[in-house]
Amino acid sequence: MHRPPTHTHQVLDGNRGTYDRLVDLVRTHAARGDVERVLRSATMAASYGWQAPTGLLSDPGLERLVVHAVRGGTPPTVDGRRDTGRVLHVLTEAYGTGGHTRLAWRWMDRDPRASDVVLTNQFAPVPEALVEVARSRGGRLHDLRTATSDLTSRVTALRTLVDRADLVVLHVHPNDAVALAAVNLPGPRPPVIYENHADHAYWLGVGAADLVCDLRPAASRLTLSRRGVSPERVGVLPLPLETPPSPVSPEELRAELGVRPDAVVAVAVSAEHKIAATWGRGMDQLLDRALAMSPRLAVVLVGPPATGVWERLAKRYPGRVFPTGEVPDPGPYYALADVYLDSYPTRAVTSVLEAALLGLPVLTIVDMPEDSPAHIFQADSPGMAGLPRVRTREQYAVALRRLVDDPALRAREGAAARESVRRAHDGPEWLAAMERLYAQARALPACDVDDTPAVVEDRTYGAFLLGYTPTQTQSPPAEASGGPLGELFDDGLLADVFAVCNRDAGPSFTVRAAAGWEQHSEWTMRLLELAGAHPRLAVSLPFVTADDAHGTRSGAIVGALLAAIGQTPETCGDISVGPPPAPDGGPRLAGELRPAPGALDRLAGLLASPCWTPPAPPEPMPARAPVPTAPELSSVRSR
Repeated sequence: MHRPPTHTHQVLDGNRGTYDRLVDLVRTHAARGDVERVLRSATMAASYGWQAPTGLLSDPGLERLVVHAVRGGTPPTVDGRRDTGRVLHVLTEAYGTGGHTRLAWRWMDRDPRASDVVLTNQFAPVPEALVEVARSRGGRLHDLRTATSDLTSRVTALRTLVDRADLVVLHVHPNDAVALAAVNLPGPRPPVIYENHADHAYWLGVGAADLVCDLRPAASRLTLSRRGVSPERVGVLPLPLETPPSPVSPEELRAELGVRPDAVVAVAVSAEHKIAATWGRGMDQLLDRALAMSPRLAVVLVGPPATGVWERLAKRYPGRVFPTGEVPDPGPYYALADVYLDSYPTRAVTSVLEAALLGLPVLTIVDMPEDSPAHIFQADSPGMAGLPRVRTREQYAVALRRLVDDPALRAREGAAARESVRRAHDGPEWLAAMERLYAQARALPACDVDDTPAVVEDRTYGAFLLGYTPTQTQSPPAEASGGPLGELFDDGLLADVFAVCNRDAGPSFTVRAAAGWEQHSEWTMRLLELAGAHPRLAVSLPFVTADDAHGTRSGAIVGALLAAIGQTPETCGDISVGPPPAPDGGPRLAGELRPAPGALDRLAGLLASPCWTPPAPPEPMPARAPVPTAPELSSVRSR
């Protein structure tokens, strides 16, 4: 078993501490009845939990704060009998190349019902393909960020659209507080299906999911055991895939790369992080052994750059290893392949299924223990479970050599892979599975976040997730999670974040004024007044130009300014003149405070933040249900 790096648990502790402070931020605004600030700060907390592993995959306490803020005391009800022929698909943001966006538009394209689309937080240009598929299915696309000015308005607008549909499918980002809030407003609504495309990660939305739609059976283990979802609220629907068009002739691409004519080509299409050395495992180790054993083998890696381990591997095997870097369309590279290599140590999802649909034999290694939550990184998608796989590096090299040496074996395994994946992910079988999912959702009552068990922390899994992002060697700052808010991450929220993260770091925080303060007497007097009125503020002023080593002239100027506002050096607040405080001298505002318009207004807002005071402790949560047993997991898979 791989032992995580020494920094792992320190980073996990730091991540969890910052996450908890952001949840405190939500709790403070919830106690004040500020719904807009609850939604914004919940978006930040969920963004942080998603991007900075903490050992949590969900947080019913955070969800409860959001839900109670918007609905009051009356939970919604589900009307599963609606029959207008419309399904609403909700995305946070859609991308031209995003896997979950393609999933959504393929789903809509196959569903015979009319499909409308809502985008709750779209920054990038809206993909025309998404607009077109909605139009072709008799629906429209609604961009809430363009149409509204704040998150509260988006919640109301989304609920209006929800109420027009028979069913709602959430394809949202893990940080989407708008969707969680909208489906929990009081009153009857259609059933809501949460499509779990981020099955390995933290996400916000358990309290919005009448039914969680996992895309692969192994994800249900985490849905049940780490998110607290009950078995009857979990279903599985395979990714909707399209059989790729016939690949182009590979000859030109072969010549461009320099692959020799007699080579047997193995292709892997993967983001670099999925095949980089992680958890003591790396695809370069597999390929090194396989290349040594199979002289005719050439490997094309679509996605990873020709640097680092891939550059070294290419030099070790000249003319046989071809890292391409990122490419806009990996499709033509499938035409080169005689064999497709699933990524390792983290398995791919869409790319390997597309390769199988083209009739390529797929080589997969699975060496994570099946009883470990981290097995999700190597879990099968529907249609892949019965296909060949190996367990060790030695077996991998031998299996690949057999495929290189035996064209008939490649043809047999490729045909079997194509048929198995096609049955699960394309055609009438997929449509029937979708209808079963809809029927399951219609039969359920509305989920209630108050019934969700207490949070489950799994530090072992958190360490694996941290290993999945090996560049994260220290906890990111809390304010980094404000990016998804865009212009809604305003000065007030930034002040609240600073306050909640620094309230226990010392009795005061320091502001260092920029040089030249003596030339702006009105501005400086107001700064000194703030220091006198707020014991939490310490002001540090640099010596004025041409002062002596004792700061005689600087002290005299400060004394005169204090006298002008009715204070003395003995009765004023925490004011110092001289060099800046030592780096370990307590919290401070970054940079220097300059006499710019609004600077002191922002400082006054920071001092007035309600987040300097800890919120009331959270309410007790329901007892945790036992981790589901194997029969319960089997019952989910069979639906």
